[in-house]
Amino acid sequence: MDMLRLQSSSKSSPNEMMDKAKNVWNMLDELASSDPTAYKKFIEKTIREGKEYMAPPTPCLAVRSVLHSHPNIKTFYLNIFTWLRLPTPTKTDELTKMYSLSPTEITHNDEQCILVNIAVHPDVIKIIGRTQLIRSTFDLVASQHKLLVDYNNYKYLDETALGDIEEIQRNFLKPLTKTKKNDEDIDELLDSNLSPSLLKELSSMALSNQSTSSNKLPSSQQQPKKTKKPTVLIEELWTIPTYTEEITNNNSCLVIRISLPECESVADCDVTVLPTEETIQVECTKLRMHLKLDMKKRKKPNISNCNSLYDIQRLTAKFVRKTQHLILSIPIIVEQSTHESKNNC
Repeated sequence: MDMLRLQSSSKSSPNEMMDKAKNVWNMLDELASSDPTAYKKFIEKTIREGKEYMAPPTPCLAVRSVLHSHPNIKTFYLNIFTWLRLPTPTKTDELTKMYSLSPTEITHNDEQCILVNIAVHPDVIKIIGRTQLIRSTFDLVASQHKLLVDYNNYKYLDETALGDIEEIQRNFLKPLTKTKKNDEDIDELLDSNLSPSLLKELSSMALSNQSTSSNKLPSSQQQPKKTKKPTVLIEELWTIPTYTEEITNNNSCLVIRISLPECESVADCDVTVLPTEETIQVECTKLRMHLKLDMKKRKKPNISNCNSLYDIQRLTAKFVRKTQHLILSIPIIVEQSTHESKNNC
């Protein structure tokens, strides 16, 4: 999962800003004169999609779970918002791009709680499903904020979000607001009010009409200027990779398969075992990926009258280049329960 940070448009020189503005106005003027119908449709589409693109995150679902790591607070809430500003995922993506606000302490139903708000593109839930998104978010919260949330005892709330929704939306938008009120930045007009897809469409339509237009431009303007790539409003911080886990049929081992796209060998991965914390950490600095596995939260074999432990100090790691997966194999120690026969195990 990709952790994202939003930031306002980057500064440009006055000349660069004027060039950008002039380029847009020229394309609009040419489109209006050569094809008024296409111009009208484009403006209507721009207004419609612009409203959607500039809208704040929309509440999608809320989850309640148990918090294990806080000395005084035992209840955890998660709000998931959808936001068109975030990158559109594809079905081939191995990572989920998301934007998270810092955890806050709130009071709900007369008890102190921890609330975390995240935003993802609307297509994320369609592609990976709610369960995987919630689980990945719990991993992220544990890794970044040291909050251990119960994977097994969460439930969906009737409401789509907990807390002051408008305040949460304002907090999501804060990194995009200007710090200087009197400083009009044309970059914001080009990169925010018009989505990149609309700018691309406008450029394509204008260049297409340019070849059939009877009004020739001066020779100095016959070659279209290369437009600067729209400013990226989202910056990648770090990544939690996707993974699966299963227990072998003979209950002897837990196998965890971690997807590391573009990773070339096990040498690119750093696996750290922390026995006192019962934790395994996987890092890939090349891809800026980090995964923290709390072994106390991993599922265990269902063997009656027996206890099982993970022997993480005998962990083995293997990288499969063909599938670009790092495979961790963790032996399971099965012990008979007190006062029970060894044969039961």
